[in-house]
Amino acid sequence: MYILDSNILIGHLNGNNSIKDWIKEKVTTDSLCISTISKIELLSFPGLEGNDLYEAEKFVSLFQEIGIWGSVASLSADLKRNSNFSLADAIILATAISRRMTLVTNDKALITKAKNLVETLSI
Repeated sequence: MYILDSNILIGHLNGNNSIKDWIKEKVTTDSLCISTISKIELLSFPGLEGNDLYEAEKFVSLFQEIGIWGSVASLSADLKRNSNFSLADAIILATAISRRMTLVTNDKALITKAKNLVETLSI
């Protein structure tokens, strides 16, 4: 199972062909998930409106959305408090850890900080 970081979703909508091809390949064969925070980050992207907003909403509906509660909320708080992650990164990382998922991100700083916590993949 994979959890997609917000930058992967944004990259897809911005036309990154590597990301588009990877998602197209995986969406029917593997479990691709997003955190609620990634959905919020994507749908609140500046300038997203009209048909682009509709396409973004349609796009995020392709993925299983994982909410922020229970162990994800507690671990997110711990990561934010003790490891200097941003709140969004802490939530996405906590989701990956608690669900034993591979974190798919192109954020090199996040990969470096998370390498001992969870499996990561950069596209």
